[in-house]
Amino acid sequence: MGLKKRLAVAFAISIFVPLLLTFAVTAAVMGMNYRAEKGIMETENGENYIVRNDYSQPRLQLPIAQTLVIIGLIIFLTALVSVAWIYRSLIKPLNVLRMATANMKEGNLDFTISGNPDDELGQLCEEFEEMRVRLKEQIDARMKYEQDTVELISNISHDLKTPLTAIKGYAEGIIDGVADTDEKRSKYVRTIYTKASDMSVLVDELSLYSKIDSNIIPYNFGKVDINAYFLDCVEEQSLDMEVKGIKLDLESGVENGTLVKADPEQLRRVVNNIIGNAVKYMNKSDGHIGIKLVPLKCCVRVEIEDNGPGIAPEDLEHVFERFYRADTSRGTRKGGSGLGLAIVKKIIEDHGGTVGANSTLGKGSCFFFTLPIYSENNVKCEEIEDAEYSEV
Repeated sequence: MGLKKRLAVAFAISIFVPLLLTFAVTAAVMGMNYRAEKGIMETENGENYIVRNDYSQPRLQLPIAQTLVIIGLIIFLTALVSVAWIYRSLIKPLNVLRMATANMKEGNLDFTISGNPDDELGQLCEEFEEMRVRLKEQIDARMKYEQDTVELISNISHDLKTPLTAIKGYAEGIIDGVADTDEKRSKYVRTIYTKASDMSVLVDELSLYSKIDSNIIPYNFGKVDINAYFLDCVEEQSLDMEVKGIKLDLESGVENGTLVKADPEQLRRVVNNIIGNAVKYMNKSDGHIGIKLVPLKCCVRVEIEDNGPGIAPEDLEHVFERFYRADTSRGTRKGGSGLGLAIVKKIIEDHGGTVGANSTLGKGSCFFFTLPIYSENNVKCEEIEDAEYSEV
């Protein structure tokens, strides 16, 4: 029962119950007086009839003071019952809210409150619970972000320290005359350049992610011929893959001329990040990376599969999280901040697509994402593709 109904019922009880009880007492007194004024005679056959007026019988009368006391007592008891009923319905949810407020004051959000949804105070308790849940989620997210930031700084510091140490060492070798031949000096300079380039990539990746995460990076969406685009990507990277002993090929089931809505520059970054990870962790002499284009009803799924070491199941569900590196020691040795796949996920989601991964330890991994087919009226695809892959 809502608070308004409770107050209305209490008001009605306070008004009508005293009236009814007073009327009942008055009627009882009047009935006793009436019987005292009448003489009753019983015949042999058991019938009763009035034989005379008997004014000698005493009449029952209540003094005014006593009457007022009775009426006042009735009103008091009625009001006491009404107040106790209202108080009991109010004090429980108020105590719950008071305890919840005390917990929040102490910084404790690990509690649960509930209330009657038909009662105003119960609804307030439910809204308070929703506020607690949202506040806890925000605090947890903030703490996670701060923890990730600390981890990022630690990773960046470690990853920057290694090339900086190398640059410093080789520069000192040149200054001290250790590189006393043209061949050594050339080797030292190339090493310094390589380490500086690695640092530049790391800093650029961090800067890019901060822009993407803040939604301030501009996208230039347009019509992209999906077959021509990925054919160009393969041709661009084939020579580099050949030098590293990795075979790169493209398989397309998409019709020629199929257009997708994408930003060519950012899409290139997605492809380069995924292929770069596959190359970085490739542990086979006959490495292979395959790109496959699969047509769906209103989008195209791009699959990039390798035959590398694979990813453990417990790590697979976290690979797209920012700052996450499945193998810390391996990540440190190979370099990188753990932002590459987080950037991939953010860019694809900004394109209106989805991203995911499958992997088997020792056999390789498959990263895939979808791109919406270009539509002049920007119709959004609402279908859920029935794919055998689990999205992350």
